[in-house]
Amino acid sequence: MSETVIPASPRRSGRPRTPRIDEERIASAALELIDERGWQGCTMAALAARLGVRAPSLYHHISGQEQIVDLVRPLVIAHIIDPSESGLEWREAFFAFGVSYYRAFAHHPNTIQVLSTTPVHDAATLRMYEGFLRMMHGAGWDLERAYEAMIGLEHLALGFAYEWNAEELMLDSALAAEHGAPLLAEITRDRTEQPVIAEETFLSLLRRYIDMFAMQLDRNER
Repeated sequence: MSETVIPASPRRSGRPRTPRIDEERIASAALELIDERGWQGCTMAALAARLGVRAPSLYHHISGQEQIVDLVRPLVIAHIIDPSESGLEWREAFFAFGVSYYRAFAHHPNTIQVLSTTPVHDAATLRMYEGFLRMMHGAGWDLERAYEAMIGLEHLALGFAYEWNAEELMLDSALAAEHGAPLLAEITRDRTEQPVIAEETFLSLLRRYIDMFAMQLDRNER
């Protein structure tokens, strides 16, 4: 007696499977949008479209725009070194921290305005600041001076990171000469690449900034 073969039931067509999302995917997609379009382009609708979901479903994972800030910030600072664990002498650790801070934001300039004016809530950024203070305190600095050094460095790095991305030359030598600014025309004559100007100036000023603190520490130790 032959065995009866029962044909498999045809698979029912239905809704396509919704992509799985989590905070990590949301953060990555949000940073991509911000890099491309700025913060104003990272709407909940645009973010949902980038993730392949409907906007209401995002609210099962995040509360809104404020939480996007808290998710994006750790991604931007991920490549900033912890100077307290670098094994470097404090001046070199300070310099390495400053350069990595500057370059992290130079790669994501559209984040600067919001991240620099929004309170910090995420653990990764708080640990970053703690690492800098720990390095400075361990080198003999009191916390007040270490904190001042950290805040000043942050402003220095963010300003030059933003300028590094300027689409046009900020100061044109020929235009300066035309408008009766000969000294400005002279000093800018060979400075024609804005990213090079921004980075070289930042690195030079960072060294001088560190030297300023080093001289103060030397005086205190005498």
